[in-house]
Amino acid sequence: MAFIVLLVTLPYFILPTVGTSLIPSDLFPYLWVAGVILPFALFIQFVAILIAAGAMSEEYEAGTAEILLAKPVSRTEFFVGKYLGGYLLLAGMIVLDAGLSVFAASVTYGAQAGLEILPGIVLVEIFASTLFYTVAFMVGELVRRSSLAYILASAVFFSSDIMGTYLSIAYGLTGKAVYLTIRMYLPTTIVGSIPPQYTQPLLPGSAAKLIELIGGPAGGSLPEASGALLVAAYLGSASLFQVGRRFEKGKLAGSGRQSHLRVFKCLLSSAWNASSCVGVTISSRKGVVWTGDYE
Repeated sequence: MAFIVLLVTLPYFILPTVGTSLIPSDLFPYLWVAGVILPFALFIQFVAILIAAGAMSEEYEAGTAEILLAKPVSRTEFFVGKYLGGYLLLAGMIVLDAGLSVFAASVTYGAQAGLEILPGIVLVEIFASTLFYTVAFMVGELVRRSSLAYILASAVFFSSDIMGTYLSIAYGLTGKAVYLTIRMYLPTTIVGSIPPQYTQPLLPGSAAKLIELIGGPAGGSLPEASGALLVAAYLGSASLFQVGRRFEKGKLAGSGRQSHLRVFKCLLSSAWNASSCVGVTISSRKGVVWTGDYE
Protein backbone atom coordinates (compact mmCIF):
# COMPACT_ATOMS: atom_id res chain seq x y z
CA MET A 1 0.00 0.00 0.00
CA ALA A 2 2.80 2.43 0.86
CA PHE A 3 4.47 1.61 -2.45
CA ILE A 4 1.31 2.56 -4.35
CA VAL A 5 1.12 5.89 -2.53
CA LEU A 6 4.75 6.68 -3.37
CA LEU A 7 4.46 5.50 -6.97
CA VAL A 8 1.44 7.68 -7.69
CA THR A 9 2.18 10.82 -5.68
CA LEU A 10 5.97 11.14 -5.76
CA PRO A 11 6.26 12.20 -9.44
CA TYR A 12 3.83 15.08 -8.85
CA PHE A 13 5.98 16.44 -6.02
CA ILE A 14 9.28 15.92 -7.87
CA LEU A 15 8.34 17.64 -11.14
CA PRO A 16 7.80 21.13 -9.62
CA THR A 17 11.28 21.00 -8.11
CA VAL A 18 12.78 20.25 -11.53
CA GLY A 19 10.95 23.11 -13.17
CA THR A 20 7.38 23.73 -14.31
CA SER A 21 8.62 24.84 -17.75
CA LEU A 22 8.85 21.17 -18.69
CA ILE A 23 5.05 21.01 -18.74
CA PRO A 24 2.91 23.52 -20.66
CA SER A 25 0.73 25.53 -18.31
CA ASP A 26 -2.44 24.67 -20.24
CA LEU A 27 -1.96 21.03 -19.20
CA PHE A 28 -1.82 21.75 -15.46
CA PRO A 29 -5.57 21.23 -14.89
CA TYR A 30 -5.43 17.78 -16.52
CA LEU A 31 -2.26 16.30 -15.06
CA TRP A 32 -4.35 13.97 -12.91
CA VAL A 33 -4.90 11.93 -16.09
CA ALA A 34 -1.22 10.98 -16.17
CA GLY A 35 -1.36 9.47 -12.70
CA VAL A 36 -4.50 7.51 -13.52
CA ILE A 37 -3.36 6.05 -16.85
CA LEU A 38 0.43 5.71 -16.61
CA PRO A 39 0.59 3.06 -13.82
CA PHE A 40 -2.21 1.04 -15.35
CA ALA A 41 -0.46 -0.63 -18.27
CA LEU A 42 2.38 -2.11 -16.21
CA PHE A 43 2.00 -1.74 -12.45
CA ILE A 44 -1.74 -2.40 -12.09
CA GLN A 45 -1.57 -5.45 -14.38
CA PHE A 46 1.31 -6.89 -12.37
CA VAL A 47 -0.66 -6.32 -9.16
CA ALA A 48 -3.60 -8.14 -10.77
CA ILE A 49 -1.34 -11.12 -11.44
CA LEU A 50 0.01 -11.13 -7.88
CA ILE A 51 -3.49 -11.08 -6.42
CA ALA A 52 -5.05 -13.65 -8.74
CA ALA A 53 -2.23 -16.17 -9.07
CA GLY A 54 -2.12 -16.83 -5.35
CA ALA A 55 -5.84 -16.61 -4.68
CA MET A 56 -6.43 -20.35 -5.07
CA SER A 57 -2.95 -21.85 -5.02
CA GLU A 58 -2.08 -20.48 -1.57
CA GLU A 59 -5.28 -21.98 -0.17
CA TYR A 60 -4.21 -25.42 -1.37
CA GLU A 61 -0.64 -25.06 -0.11
CA ALA A 62 -1.78 -23.95 3.34
CA GLY A 63 -4.41 -26.68 3.52
CA THR A 64 -7.22 -24.18 4.20
CA ALA A 65 -9.06 -25.16 1.01
CA GLU A 66 -9.59 -28.68 2.34
CA ILE A 67 -10.84 -27.32 5.66
CA LEU A 68 -13.27 -24.91 3.99
CA LEU A 69 -14.58 -27.54 1.59
CA ALA A 70 -15.16 -29.89 4.51
CA LYS A 71 -17.64 -27.33 5.87
CA PRO A 72 -21.09 -26.63 4.38
CA VAL A 73 -19.57 -24.49 1.61
CA SER A 74 -20.06 -25.62 -1.96
CA ARG A 75 -17.19 -25.72 -4.41
CA THR A 76 -18.96 -23.12 -6.54
CA GLU A 77 -19.29 -20.70 -3.63
CA PHE A 78 -15.64 -21.18 -2.73
CA PHE A 79 -14.45 -20.75 -6.32
CA VAL A 80 -16.59 -17.70 -7.13
CA GLY A 81 -15.92 -16.13 -3.73
CA LYS A 82 -12.16 -16.31 -4.20
CA TYR A 83 -12.41 -14.85 -7.71
CA LEU A 84 -14.70 -11.96 -6.78
CA GLY A 85 -12.86 -11.24 -3.54
CA GLY A 86 -9.56 -10.77 -5.32
CA TYR A 87 -11.21 -8.81 -8.11
CA LEU A 88 -12.80 -6.39 -5.62
CA LEU A 89 -9.38 -5.90 -4.03
CA LEU A 90 -7.92 -5.07 -7.44
CA ALA A 91 -10.78 -2.66 -8.15
CA GLY A 92 -10.14 -0.97 -4.82
CA MET A 93 -6.50 -0.44 -5.72
CA ILE A 94 -7.49 1.12 -9.05
CA VAL A 95 -9.86 3.49 -7.23
CA LEU A 96 -7.10 4.32 -4.73
CA ASP A 97 -4.69 5.07 -7.57
CA ALA A 98 -7.21 7.45 -9.16
CA GLY A 99 -7.92 9.23 -5.89
CA LEU A 100 -4.25 9.70 -5.07
CA SER A 101 -3.57 11.04 -8.57
CA VAL A 102 -6.27 13.70 -8.28
CA PHE A 103 -5.11 14.65 -4.77
CA ALA A 104 -1.42 14.94 -5.68
CA ALA A 105 -2.12 16.86 -8.90
CA SER A 106 -4.41 19.29 -7.05
CA VAL A 107 -1.83 19.96 -4.34
CA THR A 108 1.07 20.55 -6.72
CA TYR A 109 -0.56 22.05 -9.83
CA GLY A 110 -3.77 23.62 -8.56
CA ALA A 111 -7.42 22.83 -9.20
CA GLN A 112 -7.99 20.00 -11.65
CA ALA A 113 -10.55 20.03 -14.46
CA GLY A 114 -12.47 17.33 -16.29
CA LEU A 115 -12.97 15.21 -13.18
CA GLU A 116 -16.47 14.28 -14.33
CA ILE A 117 -14.91 11.66 -16.64
CA LEU A 118 -12.90 10.06 -13.83
CA PRO A 119 -15.55 7.47 -12.82
CA GLY A 120 -15.77 6.29 -16.42
CA ILE A 121 -12.01 5.91 -16.68
CA VAL A 122 -11.92 3.91 -13.43
CA LEU A 123 -14.66 1.56 -14.66
CA VAL A 124 -12.84 1.07 -17.97
CA GLU A 125 -9.62 0.22 -16.15
CA ILE A 126 -11.41 -2.23 -13.88
CA PHE A 127 -12.91 -3.94 -16.91
CA ALA A 128 -9.63 -4.00 -18.83
CA SER A 129 -7.87 -5.58 -15.84
CA THR A 130 -10.12 -8.62 -16.18
CA LEU A 131 -7.89 -10.15 -18.85
CA PHE A 132 -4.66 -10.68 -16.91
CA TYR A 133 -6.52 -11.19 -13.65
CA THR A 134 -8.51 -14.06 -15.16
CA VAL A 135 -5.45 -15.62 -16.80
CA ALA A 136 -3.50 -15.54 -13.52
CA PHE A 137 -6.47 -16.91 -11.57
CA MET A 138 -6.81 -19.85 -13.97
CA VAL A 139 -3.11 -20.60 -13.79
CA GLY A 140 -3.23 -20.58 -10.00
CA GLU A 141 -6.14 -23.03 -9.96
CA LEU A 142 -4.58 -25.33 -12.54
CA VAL A 143 -1.07 -25.65 -11.08
CA ARG A 144 -2.03 -25.13 -7.41
CA ARG A 145 1.50 -24.02 -6.56
CA SER A 146 1.77 -20.31 -5.76
CA SER A 147 5.40 -19.86 -6.85
CA LEU A 148 4.80 -21.66 -10.15
CA ALA A 149 1.56 -19.75 -10.70
CA TYR A 150 3.33 -16.40 -10.21
CA ILE A 151 6.09 -17.40 -12.62
CA LEU A 152 3.79 -18.67 -15.37
CA ALA A 153 1.32 -15.79 -15.19
CA SER A 154 4.11 -13.20 -15.05
CA ALA A 155 5.81 -14.92 -17.99
CA VAL A 156 2.68 -14.40 -20.10
CA PHE A 157 2.58 -10.72 -19.20
CA PHE A 158 6.26 -9.89 -19.64
CA SER A 159 6.60 -12.00 -22.80
CA SER A 160 3.77 -10.03 -24.37
CA ASP A 161 5.28 -6.73 -23.23
CA ILE A 162 8.78 -7.58 -24.52
CA MET A 163 7.42 -8.88 -27.80
CA GLY A 164 5.49 -5.64 -28.23
CA THR A 165 8.71 -3.65 -27.79
CA TYR A 166 10.50 -5.73 -30.42
CA LEU A 167 7.61 -5.35 -32.85
CA SER A 168 7.61 -1.57 -32.36
CA ILE A 169 11.34 -1.48 -33.12
CA ALA A 170 10.82 -3.66 -36.19
CA TYR A 171 8.06 -1.36 -37.41
CA GLY A 172 10.25 1.70 -36.87
CA LEU A 173 13.11 0.15 -38.84
CA THR A 174 11.14 -1.36 -41.72
CA GLY A 175 7.91 0.61 -41.83
CA LYS A 176 5.95 -2.60 -42.46
CA ALA A 177 2.44 -2.35 -41.06
CA VAL A 178 2.31 -6.08 -40.31
CA TYR A 179 4.51 -5.58 -37.24
CA LEU A 180 2.19 -2.89 -35.89
CA THR A 181 -0.84 -5.07 -36.58
CA ILE A 182 0.63 -8.02 -34.67
CA ARG A 183 1.58 -5.75 -31.80
CA MET A 184 -1.94 -4.36 -31.65
CA TYR A 185 -3.39 -7.76 -30.75
CA LEU A 186 -0.91 -8.63 -28.02
CA PRO A 187 -2.59 -8.85 -24.60
CA THR A 188 -0.52 -6.04 -23.09
CA THR A 189 -1.29 -3.71 -26.00
CA ILE A 190 -4.98 -4.50 -25.86
CA VAL A 191 -5.25 -3.88 -22.13
CA GLY A 192 -3.00 -0.82 -22.06
CA SER A 193 -4.68 0.95 -24.98
CA ILE A 194 -8.28 0.87 -23.75
CA PRO A 195 -8.09 3.62 -21.05
CA PRO A 196 -6.29 6.11 -23.37
CA GLN A 197 -8.81 5.39 -26.15
CA TYR A 198 -11.69 6.09 -23.80
CA THR A 199 -10.13 9.21 -22.29
CA GLN A 200 -8.74 11.06 -25.29
CA PRO A 201 -12.05 12.04 -26.99
CA LEU A 202 -13.39 13.36 -23.69
CA LEU A 203 -10.57 15.86 -23.13
CA PRO A 204 -10.07 19.27 -24.79
CA GLY A 205 -7.75 19.40 -27.77
CA SER A 206 -4.77 20.72 -25.84
CA ALA A 207 -5.17 18.17 -23.05
CA ALA A 208 -5.65 15.35 -25.58
CA LYS A 209 -1.97 15.75 -26.46
CA LEU A 210 -1.21 14.54 -22.95
CA ILE A 211 -2.78 11.20 -23.84
CA GLU A 212 -0.54 10.87 -26.88
CA LEU A 213 2.51 11.49 -24.69
CA ILE A 214 1.64 9.04 -21.93
CA GLY A 215 -0.24 6.49 -24.02
CA GLY A 216 2.45 5.85 -26.62
CA PRO A 217 1.66 4.42 -30.05
CA ALA A 218 -1.36 2.55 -28.70
CA GLY A 219 -2.92 5.56 -27.01
CA GLY A 220 -6.13 6.50 -28.83
CA SER A 221 -4.94 5.12 -32.19
CA LEU A 222 -6.13 1.52 -32.16
CA PRO A 223 -9.93 1.37 -32.18
CA GLU A 224 -9.81 -2.32 -33.08
CA ALA A 225 -8.28 -3.06 -29.68
CA SER A 226 -11.65 -2.45 -28.01
CA GLY A 227 -13.21 -5.33 -29.91
CA ALA A 228 -10.10 -7.44 -29.36
CA LEU A 229 -10.36 -6.89 -25.62
CA LEU A 230 -13.98 -7.98 -25.65
CA VAL A 231 -13.02 -11.15 -27.50
CA ALA A 232 -10.12 -11.79 -25.13
CA ALA A 233 -12.32 -11.16 -22.09
CA TYR A 234 -14.92 -13.53 -23.50
CA LEU A 235 -12.35 -16.26 -24.08
CA GLY A 236 -10.91 -15.73 -20.63
CA SER A 237 -14.36 -15.88 -19.03
CA ALA A 238 -15.26 -18.99 -21.00
CA SER A 239 -12.01 -20.67 -19.94
CA LEU A 240 -12.60 -19.66 -16.33
CA PHE A 241 -16.10 -21.15 -16.56
CA GLN A 242 -14.68 -24.44 -17.80
CA VAL A 243 -12.10 -24.50 -15.02
CA GLY A 244 -14.86 -23.73 -12.54
CA ARG A 245 -16.97 -26.60 -13.84
CA ARG A 246 -14.07 -29.02 -13.53
CA PHE A 247 -13.36 -27.68 -10.06
CA GLU A 248 -17.01 -28.18 -9.11
CA LYS A 249 -16.83 -31.79 -10.25
CA GLY A 250 -13.58 -32.30 -8.34
CA LYS A 251 -11.58 -33.23 -11.46
CA LEU A 252 -8.73 -30.83 -10.79
CA ALA A 253 -6.79 -32.40 -7.96
CA GLY A 254 -3.56 -30.51 -8.35
CA SER A 255 -1.17 -33.27 -7.33
CA GLY A 256 -3.60 -35.93 -8.55
CA ARG A 257 -4.47 -37.07 -5.01
CA GLN A 258 -7.65 -36.69 -3.01
CA SER A 259 -7.83 -34.71 0.22
CA HIS A 260 -5.82 -36.40 2.98
CA LEU A 261 -7.96 -34.53 5.49
CA ARG A 262 -11.12 -36.12 4.16
CA VAL A 263 -9.57 -39.60 4.23
CA PHE A 264 -8.45 -39.03 7.81
CA LYS A 265 -11.92 -37.91 8.87
CA CYS A 266 -13.43 -40.85 7.07
CA LEU A 267 -11.14 -43.29 8.88
CA LEU A 268 -12.12 -41.76 12.21
CA SER A 269 -15.84 -41.84 11.49
CA SER A 270 -17.85 -44.01 13.84
CA ALA A 271 -19.84 -45.71 11.09
CA TRP A 272 -17.86 -47.12 8.18
CA ASN A 273 -20.47 -46.96 5.46
CA ALA A 274 -21.40 -45.02 2.35
CA SER A 275 -23.41 -42.45 4.29
CA SER A 276 -20.56 -41.35 6.57
CA CYS A 277 -17.96 -40.29 3.98
CA VAL A 278 -18.17 -37.99 0.98
CA GLY A 279 -15.87 -38.21 -2.03
CA VAL A 280 -13.38 -40.54 -0.30
CA THR A 281 -11.88 -43.33 -2.38
CA ILE A 282 -9.44 -45.84 -0.92
CA SER A 283 -7.40 -47.51 -3.60
CA SER A 284 -4.39 -49.73 -4.11
CA ARG A 285 -2.12 -50.41 -7.03
CA LYS A 286 -4.65 -52.94 -8.26
CA GLY A 287 -7.46 -50.40 -8.36
CA VAL A 288 -10.22 -48.88 -6.23
CA VAL A 289 -11.14 -51.04 -3.24
CA TRP A 290 -13.68 -48.77 -1.48
CA THR A 291 -15.63 -45.59 -2.22
CA GLY A 292 -17.81 -43.70 0.19
CA ASP A 293 -19.21 -40.35 1.25
CA TYR A 294 -18.38 -37.97 4.08
CA GLU A 295 -20.82 -35.40 5.41
